[in-house]
Amino acid sequence: MSLRAALKVNLQKLRSKKLRPVTVAVVDSGVDAKHRELAGRVVRAVRVESSAKGDRIFRSAVPRNADVYGHGTAVASIITQIAPNARIMDVRVLDANNVCTGETLIAGFRHAIESGARIINMSLAASAKFAEPLHELCQTAYRQNQIVVASRRNVPLTDDGFPAEIATCIGVDIGKFPSPFQLLFAEDHVIEFVAHGDQVVVAAPGGGRTTVTGTSFATPAVAGLCALLVGANPDLRPFDLKSLLRAFSTNCAAR
Repeated sequence: MSLRAALKVNLQKLRSKKLRPVTVAVVDSGVDAKHRELAGRVVRAVRVESSAKGDRIFRSAVPRNADVYGHGTAVASIITQIAPNARIMDVRVLDANNVCTGETLIAGFRHAIESGARIINMSLAASAKFAEPLHELCQTAYRQNQIVVASRRNVPLTDDGFPAEIATCIGVDIGKFPSPFQLLFAEDHVIEFVAHGDQVVVAAPGGGRTTVTGTSFATPAVAGLCALLVGANPDLRPFDLKSLLRAFSTNCAAR
């Protein structure tokens, strides 16, 4: 499928096509790989642990419930609901309080890039203090044809959050739409896209489902759409994805 052809596809119908598997790294609180909605979808899991000697990466067994808070399982389930071809790489950086240091976030992000994940979902945000190292990592991902999808802060401070503000990323804000396949393009805003993230039904760690709201859950909707498009056309570059998402968003209902 060429870029020209991709502009004419129906994203929902694309789900029924034969798509190539696409690895999506979920840098988050861990994923419950034993949940029935995610069974067989988590292909690798690691955790970042902090110590006096710095952050270290440890491999985790799969399948198991590696989610220490509940956030990452929700994010992963949104991606897999949208993209049946998505394969999840679980990169746990958040702790049981759903927080981590900027250094830990960067270590997990770097690992996702070095591991070769085609799409990296960052449903979290660091402060401007960490903008420079995050910018360097985003540049590396961009040159390697890796797509970084990152969320705007739910409560903006002096910035909208990093890496979402970085131009080589796809920044995502929250909206409310009838379908997760609908988008808005936020012209003249550093966070370019608005996706469905209000009252989203997701998988809950340990089994069952729950309902969540936030930019964290709008972001994986976009990551899932990217996984569909890349599964249909593996040659798409990050700038192609932005162009396609913008084209699709022009036909969506306003918030």
